[in-house]
Amino acid sequence: MTRFRVAVGQVFQESHDFNPITTELTDFVVELGDEAVNSNIGAGSTFGGIVRTLAAHDIDIHPILAGRARPGGALSLSAYRSLKEEILDRLRAALPLDGVVFELHGAMTALATGSTESDLLAEIRKIVGPAAIIAVGLDLHAYITPTLLRAADIVTACKEHPHSDVVQAGERAARLAIEALEGRIKPVMACTSLPLLLRGGYETKQRPMWDLHELAREAVRDQRGALLDVSIFNVNPFLDQLGMGQAFVAIADGNAAPAIRITEMLAAECWRRRDEFVDEFATLDDALSLIEANIGTRPYVLSDYGDRVLAGAPGDSLEILRALRSEARSLRCAIPVTDPDGARIAIDAGVGAHVRLELGGKLTPFLRPLLVEGTVMGISDGMFVQRGPYQAGQKTTLGPAAVIQSEGSYVLVTSVAGMTQDPEAFLSQGIDFGNVDFVVTKSGNHFKLNFEGLAEPLVALTPGLSAYSPGTFPFKRARVFPDHDVGEPTIEATVFGAGHRGGRP
Repeated sequence: MTRFRVAVGQVFQESHDFNPITTELTDFVVELGDEAVNSNIGAGSTFGGIVRTLAAHDIDIHPILAGRARPGGALSLSAYRSLKEEILDRLRAALPLDGVVFELHGAMTALATGSTESDLLAEIRKIVGPAAIIAVGLDLHAYITPTLLRAADIVTACKEHPHSDVVQAGERAARLAIEALEGRIKPVMACTSLPLLLRGGYETKQRPMWDLHELAREAVRDQRGALLDVSIFNVNPFLDQLGMGQAFVAIADGNAAPAIRITEMLAAECWRRRDEFVDEFATLDDALSLIEANIGTRPYVLSDYGDRVLAGAPGDSLEILRALRSEARSLRCAIPVTDPDGARIAIDAGVGAHVRLELGGKLTPFLRPLLVEGTVMGISDGMFVQRGPYQAGQKTTLGPAAVIQSEGSYVLVTSVAGMTQDPEAFLSQGIDFGNVDFVVTKSGNHFKLNFEGLAEPLVALTPGLSAYSPGTFPFKRARVFPDHDVGEPTIEATVFGAGHRGGRP
């Protein structure tokens, strides 16, 4: 039997168009060629799922590149061009190819270019030609564009938020690609979009989000074989892009009719229930009072919701520590803060040194620094491997980092915004959870997966660039409800795939 030649890769970064700090190439952990596969074949990521599935089916795998950066500001043009050129050059060297299967986040932008994934996939299509199968596994917060759907044959996402099923998303993308290569399916996609941002209720176990996903699951079950997959994309609300909003994408086998029906049904239901998508988070004062009332009974992990690095915020808020001090609460915490100058000074001072620093509040426009005085307890290069399950086995970095003990609390000072939804961000720096009453994470959802069994999750509404409400951000390109009057949207699917309207010529 002919072995199919399939290129694989990963480019993972979620952009925040209102974060003033651009993401540079140095913010990425990049693995090239065979290293990309060897380092990730066991990873709890979409890319890990892709690689393992293809390997199990005796596919001739051609690794291109695996690149990951923490969410943050849009990429600089030089960073995006470097990544893009590296990928395209390696793809050309791997020709001829029967297929390409990539993990992309789907909400990565670059200054003045819009969706980088759409641009990248369009260029990949030019290189591999119209006959090759292109499949992508995306995050469910992706920004879906017609360009992206025209370039790809298979577009699928994880279904759970927090993302407990990223591996399955990769397995699905690879499995459908294999079935298409073998001629067992002829994938055709339908997409129905809404100019809508949700005001909350993002987690898929909450209603009405659970109801939408249940409709999708029922449709796939009821039309087994005819309807292959349904993905619900709740776009990252911190983008400012043309045509952004909710998107519903379904993949059918040959006949687009079932994909059209389910995406239009989901869009209509989402629009009808748009005012039900809200969050009810604790105030910071209430959250701290709860932790204080339970000292010694359970450790907590507290989400700094307004300064979520996993939503692209800079991670430079110390408002939780400021609240502890201003209210003279007898609580000890471990709290991360992005402050490259502070990290450098502490590192230069060395372990054991006494330092007095103004930390944080230098990147988010409306925050202010906090004076921190204490002892440098540890320094490191900031590299660590996430324990997961979300992103298990993935290498990431805090940049050069230092831990300062101050008034019983530990301040983890990082050079870059850190992926602190994972406990290894703290444990790798020598912070013992047994020495604090709570840990602050710059994550709103995914930390619940990774801290399970270690600490009780708690979310507090705090100030910062990752707290969305209508009128918060000065959108210039996007027109979305509830920030804008969009009228009653037309709910109509567009079909993508060879020979269909909207599809590749």
